[in-house]
Amino acid sequence: MAEGAQGKVCLVRKLLRHVLIVLGVVALSASASAEPPQTPAGYWKVIDDKTGRARAIAHIEERNGELVGRIEKLLEPTKGNPNPICTKCPGTKRGKPVIGLEFLWGFKRESKGWSDGYVLDPEEGRTYHGNIELSDSGRRLKLFGYVRIIVKIGRSQVWVRAAASDVR
Repeated sequence: MAEGAQGKVCLVRKLLRHVLIVLGVVALSASASAEPPQTPAGYWKVIDDKTGRARAIAHIEERNGELVGRIEKLLEPTKGNPNPICTKCPGTKRGKPVIGLEFLWGFKRESKGWSDGYVLDPEEGRTYHGNIELSDSGRRLKLFGYVRIIVKIGRSQVWVRAAASDVR
């Protein structure tokens, strides 16, 4: 092969290699954007730890470096009362509608998740300390609500990220 032709083949190979690298980077960034976010921000199906059934849709957002969450929708509203009032809630939350109620607040980012927050159980009217961790590439959220005695005594719920159709 002539020296000029060999140089052209080498140039085409280099160009092809660069094109493949660029396509690979574009494909990786597209697949990364298809993954759920690694933050609790967004909509979640609240799964009852006792029954295993989805009870509500919650919306979590980050405000001033802390997570807060409110109840967006009840999936199993009380018969005859589609918009119940929080009659057992403490303080300023008492008498407020459950839908729209801010029931999570104060969670701060830590190395393994979010901690030092509070969670209100509107059915009991009790407030618990809480920790949040994500798993399954951000598709699952584990909320551990507890009371502090000598050790942390509480229970966990695992929520699943809600689809857009669940929020409507």
